[in-house]
Amino acid sequence: MTKPPLIFVLALLAACNPTAPAEDAAADEADVQPRAVVTVEQVQTDTLTDVLELRAVSAYPAKDVLRATTTGYLLAPVPVPGQRVRAGQVVFTLQTKEARTLHLDQITGDPRLRFSGVIRIASPRAGVLASVDKLAGDYVQDGEQLALVYDQSRFGFILDVPVTQLRYVRPGQSCRIMLPDGRVLPGRVAEVLPAADLAAQVQRYTVRPIGPAPQLPENVTVTVRLDKTAPYRAATLPRPAVLTDETQTEFWVMRLLNDSVAVRVPVQTGLEEQGRIEIKSPVFSPSDRILISGNYGLDDTAAVQVRP
Repeated sequence: MTKPPLIFVLALLAACNPTAPAEDAAADEADVQPRAVVTVEQVQTDTLTDVLELRAVSAYPAKDVLRATTTGYLLAPVPVPGQRVRAGQVVFTLQTKEARTLHLDQITGDPRLRFSGVIRIASPRAGVLASVDKLAGDYVQDGEQLALVYDQSRFGFILDVPVTQLRYVRPGQSCRIMLPDGRVLPGRVAEVLPAADLAAQVQRYTVRPIGPAPQLPENVTVTVRLDKTAPYRAATLPRPAVLTDETQTEFWVMRLLNDSVAVRVPVQTGLEEQGRIEIKSPVFSPSDRILISGNYGLDDTAAVQVRP
């Protein structure tokens, strides 16, 4: 008997196993690894400065307390808090109780009457009334506080510097004062106060704004920035490009090895400023492409697809 042709045998086998092509296609798809869609950026060189940030509070070191110089009654008008006064300006008028009893204010024209019973209390310096403690018609005792005057020309901030950071702060040093509303004032470290806080171990300095003093009350918390180093040039990457472990002891980036594979590269980081981190080592070339998105959780030699 003659043997069937080879073509007939192959056709018969294919007819008996119709699912073979489908299984081969599924196997090919299983061999294809999923690729993370990523974006990349090159290392750039920026100017950085190591900055020391400390807290400070607003203060008026020079204050004058206006007090009654005798016992008597306050006459109208009485000033209000926030009112500005000049040096030597009469702020309060006080009438003694004897003058009110004898009605000396109604006796006029007698040259022998040299005492009218009216005492005028002036401000010793220019400033603003921070508080007024009495009203018109109030009876006050000799030496009683009437008002508090702040000398705005001496306005400044009290800066607490930890003793471990004293080498970075010196009188005459320039600084930047960051106000809570976002304003930035140029300032200068003025004086060092001769006492340190025993419990907190901080040394106090006074910081004065350069230029017109802002209208701020006392005890407003601000941030003072002082330069610890001179500006220098360094390689930086965006903050999302640098990955770290849970303890933040190891740092790395994902660098493209080619158009489809990213490798893990350990790095040593430095300063962080305006959303960019200094890369101290290794030294990347300008052509190196670093992943800045889609890099979280990738293993070494991960398959990626660069987003156009």
